Amino acid sequence: MQADPTGVPGETSKIAAHEDAAHEKRNWVRLTFDCNDHCVFCLDALAHDGTMRDGGEVRRQILDGRRKGATRLILSGGEPTIHPSFVEFVRLGALAGYPKIQTVTNGRMFAYASFLRRCIDAGLGEITFSLHGPNARIHDALVGTRGAFDEEMAGLSAALADGRPIVNVDIVVNRANVKHLGEMLRMLTEMGVREFDLLQVVPFGRAFTEGRSTLFYDLAEMRPHILEALAYSKRPDIHIWMNRFPPEHLETYEHLIQDPYKLNDEVRGRKEEFARLLERGLWLDCREPERCRHCYLQRLCDALEVELSHDEARDFEIVRVDTAWEATQPPVFGGDPASARRAHDRPALTQGFKRRLPLAMVPRQGTTLDELVLGSRATTLHVVAPNIDDAAAPIARFPHLRRLELRLEDYSGLERALDEAKAGSGPFSGRTLLRAEAASVAAARALLAIDTPFEVCVDLTRETAPWLGGLDAFSTRLSLRQPAYERSTESAKNDADLGSFFAHLPAHVPVEGVPACLLGRSPRARPPALDTAMRGPDGRLEIFRYTRRYILSGYRTKSLRCATCRENARCEGVHINFVRAHGYGALKPLV
Repeated sequence: MQADPTGVPGETSKIAAHEDAAHEKRNWVRLTFDCNDHCVFCLDALAHDGTMRDGGEVRRQILDGRRKGATRLILSGGEPTIHPSFVEFVRLGALAGYPKIQTVTNGRMFAYASFLRRCIDAGLGEITFSLHGPNARIHDALVGTRGAFDEEMAGLSAALADGRPIVNVDIVVNRANVKHLGEMLRMLTEMGVREFDLLQVVPFGRAFTEGRSTLFYDLAEMRPHILEALAYSKRPDIHIWMNRFPPEHLETYEHLIQDPYKLNDEVRGRKEEFARLLERGLWLDCREPERCRHCYLQRLCDALEVELSHDEARDFEIVRVDTAWEATQPPVFGGDPASARRAHDRPALTQGFKRRLPLAMVPRQGTTLDELVLGSRATTLHVVAPNIDDAAAPIARFPHLRRLELRLEDYSGLERALDEAKAGSGPFSGRTLLRAEAASVAAARALLAIDTPFEVCVDLTRETAPWLGGLDAFSTRLSLRQPAYERSTESAKNDADLGSFFAHLPAHVPVEGVPACLLGRSPRARPPALDTAMRGPDGRLEIFRYTRRYILSGYRTKSLRCATCRENARCEGVHINFVRAHGYGALKPLV
């Protein structure tokens, strides 16, 4: 399994740099509900009413983000540069200490040399120009404004000539410009642009209400044109970011798949709408098949619907508690105020389309997490903790869960705790240990040496694979799991060569998290679990907690080729970062 799926010298360091950038703490601050363009694909159009955000409100959001540790300030809109206090907001960001200050803009205001100079002097360090065609005919038609292309090109040229700001270009890829992507990148790289965001058109705002028949295109049919543009990513000086593109359509360019961490930004932009779902049981208005199939959030929403259905039926067997999770929760920097407008303007959003509420979830007012667990069929508690002492509190919290699973960093004292449990004392107090998970060879050996019949589930990694492969015989207590990682660089560093390993694995060893095409047989499925890391004190799912857990463990993908596999209907695929690190090539459909 190759660690660098590109095969391009130096690409691994570029991937690491992209990943670091994607994981920056970003504070997106909207300045306006207005724009001097009228893009047919505008995601924001239904929130536009011609107003500017209150300056005091904007200032508070800028300062609050910095206090919470944000390192990049992004001023956005609508069109941010038309706010009369734009330069002042840039200056405030610099005074607040943001290392990076960026704006995402149609660039027309930067055609005015004095305005551009004042912005850069105030501290604007990065300008992302939204450009959507190689000429005025295509660009102006898409943005609905005659002369917009010439003004934007003047602003882009001026920013490049100044030399101080980082200059990059956003392109919303749609039916009108997809055949011109190669031409656009040639033109812009010759001008000196070295970084591009290619954003797949998605079915929100005006894009779906007005542009449904003219913007959306067949990705498979247009693949040659997309690949022509992606070939520029092989140049060491060119950086291409793919945003909202379905991952399976980037096979052979898997390293360009959007970092799953950026799902947090997508969710933040619809924060109020998700809150309406989780607090009142009302699905997002966009939740209908014709739109979902074009949406980058479809997988997240599908998984969320399954999670909520388990909640409604109290249908979970395991309760998972991670004692360290609270301490590692990243700060949430505000949210897009347009989301609140959309959440309270249902008729404007639906535009006559049928509202589908596939899940009639009514939150149980006053239900605590403990009551939710008590009312379920759960019998097993899965505790993630540093050690036995830290595991004691969650074990005591759920006394009726008599079956126990552990994932500890340090298992010191486990044998003593098991002996005490037999007598009805100690931290386990009569509970039965079913499973202990080991992340290292040392932990696995120590657990197997304990003469108690609990299962030892070992993380299959580059470290553990040689030891496992060298065993003379596999204990009947052993099982394996394929870990998922928050970053593709971690996956590249830690993943074992699965194909080689499973070619020699005895058939009786249970394996979790690996598709049948790699394993050679169906993996063992885990029972449904209630994961407390996704929830607030009232037991309800909280959208940012849910998104973080989904990214870490639930975001899985398959190749387009998997549609022909006999296991396709019951296969979840592999984690997105496994594919970003190793490519889809390892997946071989079973016939």
